[in-house]
Amino acid sequence: CRKAELECFHGSWDRVVSCQPVDCGFPDQSYVYHAIFSCPWGTTFGKQCSFTCGSPATLQGDSDRLACLEDGLWSFPEAYCKIECPEVPIISNAKLLTADCLASGHDVGSVCRYKCNPGFYVLGSLKKKIRRKHFKLECLEGGQWEETGCEPISCPAPPDLFQGMYTCTNGLYYDTVCTLQCSDTTKNIEIRCTKDGEWTAEFVMCPNLQGSCSAPPDLNSVEYSCDHGMAVGAECYPTCIMAVDMDLHDPAVLPNGTTVKSLKHWMVPKKVQSIVCTGMMKWYPDPQHIHCIQSCEPFGGDGWCDTINNRAYCQYDGGDCCPSTLSTRKVIQFGADCNQDECTCRDPDAEENKSKAKHLEGGGTQ
Repeated sequence: CRKAELECFHGSWDRVVSCQPVDCGFPDQSYVYHAIFSCPWGTTFGKQCSFTCGSPATLQGDSDRLACLEDGLWSFPEAYCKIECPEVPIISNAKLLTADCLASGHDVGSVCRYKCNPGFYVLGSLKKKIRRKHFKLECLEGGQWEETGCEPISCPAPPDLFQGMYTCTNGLYYDTVCTLQCSDTTKNIEIRCTKDGEWTAEFVMCPNLQGSCSAPPDLNSVEYSCDHGMAVGAECYPTCIMAVDMDLHDPAVLPNGTTVKSLKHWMVPKKVQSIVCTGMMKWYPDPQHIHCIQSCEPFGGDGWCDTINNRAYCQYDGGDCCPSTLSTRKVIQFGADCNQDECTCRDPDAEENKSKAKHLEGGGTQ
């Protein structure tokens, strides 16, 4: 309670005084984290505010009210909002190692540990060529668990020589069984993909197989050199013959549904070193699907952003077109044709594009 003194001077008081109730102000998150406050009666002395918990937090305690005290502070809350994660998710092809995680109600920061089953590895680790079996999930502040899982290992594709001659039960993934079908034998040859990503055996060409492939046609500005004949197992070597364009070109198989003109920078055509005459007496890859694309310049990673190399096929010029992948943090454009679009940072693994992706996932725009 504050005091004020008045003085009577020539029959009147020297000033006018009025008393106003103490105002605690609207309560903020520092009083109750994750709370949403409501103060319909005001925020002055003696008034009360109630609160609810913002999702996914839940109320812990009995009283959801705060009172404004005479010192201008809110009373100590008798309840709070707590964020918990639900039951730990069931991860396919993985075993939960932390027994306590089977219970419900996990605090933020709780960790549950897993191990991938035989033949499976932590998602993304196979691509990085570091095989990991163990991983953990953490309960995040948003009330949800981290997301990851296990993926099957795969075996290398059998030699192109056998294209069209075998079938597999599950692609080339772990535990798949691939069967080589020979028309001249009653017994088919089977191989299985093991948990280590290796085949139990190798295909052997069907006995008594006779015949050869016809000469590969010169299509799409590609011609072939077949110095070792065209029998089953023989290889021919493609070369791009471009009459007008003096730049070097590579023979390559384009992604399905694309042409040389519609090829986008993020697409990765498969360069063709040779074609082989398969046991089906057909060339693989099929010459009809082989086209000529512009070769990469031999200057990737030299510190200059090159238009021709700024695409996935050329490993995005070795990082020369993104500030985050350059030691100098400054992109230097090479050539007058390097315009804003062609020399922009395109590498999806660069920090600039990773942050854009996160922003878009959060509902933002660019």
